[in-house]
Amino acid sequence: MPRARAAMIGLLACVGLAGAAPFAHADEPRAQDVRTQDVRAQDLRTGDLRTGDLRAQEPPAPIFAAADQGWIVTVGVMGALTPSFPGSGTLRPYPFPSISFRRIGEPELFSTPDDGFGFAILDYNGFRAGPVANFVFKRGQRDGLTGVHTVELTHEIGGFAEYQGEHFRTRAELRQGIDGHKGFVASLGADVYGGDGRATLSFGPRLSLGDNRYANAYFSVTPFESLANGRIEPYEANGGFTAAGGLATFRYDFTKDTNATIYGGLQRLTGSVGASPIPNEIGSRNQFTAGLSIARSFELRGFSW
Repeated sequence: MPRARAAMIGLLACVGLAGAAPFAHADEPRAQDVRTQDVRAQDLRTGDLRTGDLRAQEPPAPIFAAADQGWIVTVGVMGALTPSFPGSGTLRPYPFPSISFRRIGEPELFSTPDDGFGFAILDYNGFRAGPVANFVFKRGQRDGLTGVHTVELTHEIGGFAEYQGEHFRTRAELRQGIDGHKGFVASLGADVYGGDGRATLSFGPRLSLGDNRYANAYFSVTPFESLANGRIEPYEANGGFTAAGGLATFRYDFTKDTNATIYGGLQRLTGSVGASPIPNEIGSRNQFTAGLSIARSFELRGFSW
């Protein structure tokens, strides 16, 4: 009996342990779930979504970009000595404003003082293109033009295209006069440039074209105008190549935000306009230009578009 009783007690103990085992294992997942939920809650509080609810995403980006984004605006003023009218031999001082934009972080591109006012809407791998504008001051009856018709201030609008490499640029501008001479003009140019980071030197050829309206506005003389002026013969100018020459510039950066540029150029009137009595009898076929510009850049941070 003692052995039978001991065997019975041992059997009951084994049955009891076997029955308790599932409940013991069932408690472990519950404890693990509690720990996992704690970790997930902690992750959500600290912003770590690796073990958190995948539906809990970061808040959307604000409308305004980060503070290190924005634009660099460069404004400048240029004092230029240019012929008082196309074909004149008299140089007069004129002021010219300038403004340009680029994104913060983008390098400043090479430009010259005779570029029109434009901005690129296509910019890919060194090639840029976009709208451009220019203006030509009024030609009055001075500097020998007594009795010759006046050409009002001209606004020219059109487009430009250019390719810029590391030390070389080519550029073309096509513009239509919407008032004043009301002609179509084009300017073609190329520049080689380089420097030591603070001083930059450039030089290159220039070529100008104009249609019949442009040529007639500045270089034709009617018989009545010839009689009224007394110095020039009647003449009818035709369009085509109007001038050829070159331009050289020297720029110095005083700081990263302030620079000065001096430049000088010469173009000689060619073709039909070069044969006009206006440059030959009153003015000059050699068209000199020179000037000095000062530019200052400043940043507009905190927004982008």
